[in-house]
Amino acid sequence: MDRVEMEMAKHLQRQIIVSSEESSVEKVTRDVSLVSAIVSRLTSVFDRHAASIVCKLWNESVTWEAHSLPVRSRSLLPLLFRRFSHAKFLNFRPCLDQLQDEDFSTAASALPHLHALILGHPELPQEKLTDEGFSAFVKSCPRLRQVSLCCFANLRDAGVRELTRHCRDLISLSLSSCRNLTDESLDALSNCKYLKELTLKGIFLFTPSGLARVGENCPGLVSVRLEFETLDISLALKSLAVNCQKLETLSLKFRHGDLGELSRCRSLVRLYIEADNRNDVDIPIMNIAAANRKLKEFSYVNTSVPLGDSAALTIIHNCPDLERLCFHSSGRSLSVLAQSGIQLKEINAIFGWGIRDVMIHGQGTWDAELELLIRSNQQLEKINLQNALRPSLRTFSAIALCSNLRHLDLSFTDVDNRSLAVIAKSATALQHLSLVKCEGVNDMKVLSNFKGLEYLNLDQCPFVNDEGLDFLSVGCSKLTDLSLASTRITDIGLEYLVECGRLRTLRIPYCRGVQGPGLVTIAKCCSWLKYLVISHRFQGSQALEELKRQYCMVRLDVDDLALVPFGFYAMMDVAARIILPRGRLVSIE
Repeated sequence: MDRVEMEMAKHLQRQIIVSSEESSVEKVTRDVSLVSAIVSRLTSVFDRHAASIVCKLWNESVTWEAHSLPVRSRSLLPLLFRRFSHAKFLNFRPCLDQLQDEDFSTAASALPHLHALILGHPELPQEKLTDEGFSAFVKSCPRLRQVSLCCFANLRDAGVRELTRHCRDLISLSLSSCRNLTDESLDALSNCKYLKELTLKGIFLFTPSGLARVGENCPGLVSVRLEFETLDISLALKSLAVNCQKLETLSLKFRHGDLGELSRCRSLVRLYIEADNRNDVDIPIMNIAAANRKLKEFSYVNTSVPLGDSAALTIIHNCPDLERLCFHSSGRSLSVLAQSGIQLKEINAIFGWGIRDVMIHGQGTWDAELELLIRSNQQLEKINLQNALRPSLRTFSAIALCSNLRHLDLSFTDVDNRSLAVIAKSATALQHLSLVKCEGVNDMKVLSNFKGLEYLNLDQCPFVNDEGLDFLSVGCSKLTDLSLASTRITDIGLEYLVECGRLRTLRIPYCRGVQGPGLVTIAKCCSWLKYLVISHRFQGSQALEELKRQYCMVRLDVDDLALVPFGFYAMMDVAARIILPRGRLVSIE
C-alpha cells in the first residue's frame, strides 16, 4: 500500500509540474510587454517569421517591430500601407511593377515616419514614375535621411534639387545610372549640410569639373563611392582629399583618373580601388600609404597592371592596423606579410603575373609563404584564394585552423574531397563558400558537412548533379543564395531544393537539363525566393509567367541555350540511345 501511495504522489507531483509549465507558456504568449521584448531581440528575418505564426499577439508584435517595408508588387500597397503605417524604411528595390506617381503620393500620406527610401533595380528600371511625382513625394517627407535611387529614368535635376531642399537632414544619398542628371544635381548637394555618405555610379551627364565640386559642396563626407566608365575622376579625388577632412571610406571603380591626388588625404581607414587602365600606380599607392597610416582595409584590383612588390611592402610596413588586404601578390610580399606581425581578418590572395613568372622559371615556391601567412593569422574571417596556383594540402590544412572563418573562396583551385572535409570539420562558422570550377572534388556529400552555409557557388563544377542536390538540401538547410550555372542539374534536382526553405536567390543559367517545372515548384514552396537568373530561352514561357505570379524577380541570361528549343536535348538523348553499336539506326514508327 505504501508503494502505491508513493507512486500516486510522484504522479501527482509530475502533473503539478506539467500544469505549471503550461501556465508559464501561456503567460509568455499572453504577456504583451514580454512578447514585445522577445520579438525586439530577434535579428533574423526567419526568426521573426517563425514568431509571427505563434498566435495573433505575436504576429502583431512582429508587425510592430518591423520598421522596414519591402514591396514586391504595387497591387499589395494598400494592404501593406495599412498594416505597416509605422514603417521607417520603404524598399521598392524588389518591386516587379512599374510604379506610378499615385503610389508615391499614397506612400507619403500613409507613412508619416518615413526615414529611408530605396527605389529601382538595374534589372527593372522605373520608367513611369515622373520627376514631378518624386518632387511632390519628397516635399511631403521632410524626415528622409537615407535615399537610394537606381535607374530612375525620368529623374531630373529639379527632383534632386527638391530632395536636398526639403530633406535637410539627409545623411546618405546613392544615385545609380540616373541618366538625365547633370552637374546641377551635384551643386544641389550643397544644401545637405549633414551628408556623410555619397554614392555615384553608372551613367550620368556629369562632367569632370562638376564632380570636382562634390568635395567643396559636401565637406562633411565620411564615405564616398564613385564608379564611372568614361568620366575622369582626377579632379573629384583632388576635391575630396582637400575638402573632406573626415573622409574614412573611399571606394573607386574607374578607367580614367590620377590616384596621386589622394596622398593629400590623411584620414582614410578603408580604401578600395578597381581600375581598368595601364597606369603605373606604385608610387601613388606608396604615397597614400605613407599619408594614411591608420588604414585598416586596402584593396587594389587591376588585371592589366598589378600592384608591384614595392608598393605592397610599403603598405604592409606603414599600416600596422591592417585587417583586410587584397592585391595581386607575389611570394616575396606574402613572406614579408607573414613575418610582419600584422593580425589580419581577411586575405584576398589574387595571384597575378608576378607569381606566374616565378613559378614558370622555378625561382622558389610561394605555397610555404601562404601557409605561414594563414597559420600566423588564425583569427581570419575571410580567405580568397581564387585562381591561386596549386595550393597544397598543407595550405588547406592551415585554413582548417581558422575557426572564425566566415567566407572562403577556393574557385579554380585543386581542392579535393579530403581537404574540404578537413575544413568543414573545423570551420563550423563558415557561411560563404565558392568552389567555381573545382574539378578536384567529385562527391557532393562532402558539402553537406558545412551545416551553417548561407551562400554557395558551384558554377561549372562537373560533380554537381540531381542526387547531390538531395544531399545538399538536407545538410545545408540554411542556404539563402545558391549558384549552379553550367552544371548537369535537371528539374528533379531543383525539386529537392524545396527543403531549403530560406532560399532567396538562385542562379541556374547554362543548365540545359532544366525545362521549367522544377523552377515553378521551388518558387511555390520557397516563399522567401526573390531573385532568379535563368536562360533567355525561358522568354515567353509558361514557367516565366508563373515565376512572375509568385513575385520572383527574374533575369534572363543570353547564354548558349538562348536559341535552343525546349526538349531539344532530351530528343538528342533519345536519338543517342537508339543508335546500335554498328552505327545502324532503329526506325521508330
